[in-house]
Amino acid sequence: MQETINLIYEAGILTNILYKNASRTGIFCVAYNLFNEMIKMPNLNITLHCDINQYDDLKKVIEIYYPNCNFNILTPVHYNKILLNYCNMKRIKARLKKENKIFKKNILQLLLIPYSFICKLISFFCKNRIDASKYDVYFSPYKEPPQYIDKEKNIKKYVLLHDLIPLIFPEMTKGANSTKGWFRKISNSIKSSNYYFANSEYTKRDFIKYFSNIDRNKFYTTLLACNENFYPQNNEEIIKAKNKYNIPIDKKYLFSLCSIDPRKNLIRILKTYSKFITKHNIDDLYFVIGGGHFETFIDEFEKEVNNIKIDKGKILKIGYVDDEDLPALYSGAEWFVYTSMYEGFGLPPLEAMSCGCPVITSNNTSLPEVVGDAGIMIDWDSDEQHLQAYEQYYFNNELRLTNRQKGLDRAKQFSWGKCVNEMLTVMREADKL
Repeated sequence: MQETINLIYEAGILTNILYKNASRTGIFCVAYNLFNEMIKMPNLNITLHCDINQYDDLKKVIEIYYPNCNFNILTPVHYNKILLNYCNMKRIKARLKKENKIFKKNILQLLLIPYSFICKLISFFCKNRIDASKYDVYFSPYKEPPQYIDKEKNIKKYVLLHDLIPLIFPEMTKGANSTKGWFRKISNSIKSSNYYFANSEYTKRDFIKYFSNIDRNKFYTTLLACNENFYPQNNEEIIKAKNKYNIPIDKKYLFSLCSIDPRKNLIRILKTYSKFITKHNIDDLYFVIGGGHFETFIDEFEKEVNNIKIDKGKILKIGYVDDEDLPALYSGAEWFVYTSMYEGFGLPPLEAMSCGCPVITSNNTSLPEVVGDAGIMIDWDSDEQHLQAYEQYYFNNELRLTNRQKGLDRAKQFSWGKCVNEMLTVMREADKL
């Protein structure tokens, strides 16, 4: 019989489930699915951890989504209403500043002064404490361990690493302060005494290349998966989703799901789509783009799209897509395009394959590990290869059907159960070292 692992799960990001917006990123999906799989595992006792300003939201998540679970929640400082009110007031102040409500912001600033003083006193006298004997492992699916846990030598620390985008493409994350701040913290926290998981072999090689203080013997690859809700949908569900997002019922469409940022290569994708439908005089094929956008890139993107010499009505930017609608949008597409410049894993192509949607992806970074031989793989920077890939799928129904089946078969090789079991095996083996 396996020994029980007492695990602290970094759960703050789970609070994003309360908000239907762009905060439900790929990293959120990973954290959410890993957690849902871990709570099914026998011999695993889970305690949740979050920042103080996430405490109330995390309690709400547990009450709504996990009513039969009784989780304890740890925070970096002992939970205190004064601290929580202080955090909430700071968030309101930031919102008022953004809305240019200067008078209200200044009044709130005055109220924050005594709160700030009281909070400093609480932090000074109520030091972070944890009974290390109660826990074996700390696991974070997205951020660095908090200092008060990291200093406990008896608790083994594991962090899942996703990619090195802010380091490799600093110019593309300009203005994305939250992304850069998150990455800076996790980079500074890397040390040889801690354990790490990478979401792909490519990510693992990248981190070893740039961070000499990672112990290779404590670094493991565990490939991710997608939600079990991703499977081929019937025509009724597809029509329902097309109606919801104003996609013409009687038209075919290509689909791409990603944030509108330079790394995703969307300008080239759309320009070559334009060349393709113009060259072959195609009138029944639209291009649907789902996902949020980088504020620093959206103006350039809109300008480039406006310069494309086709009917702009054929390019449908539908923005954030509700999770429950994604399987139908994948299932209804002729094919899925995802020729990104760099990916740590590449969840959307896996989701598309799981729904029986043929894929076109770039042949770089981690994407070959996900797609294998189940799709058309091309150079991300080749207009000609994009055009040829569109032609292959549009004019070759047999190839689309073949890659549809290959994609379904390939997707079966990935599961959250497999991912979590590999992680727990590593944790149990490390305990014997």
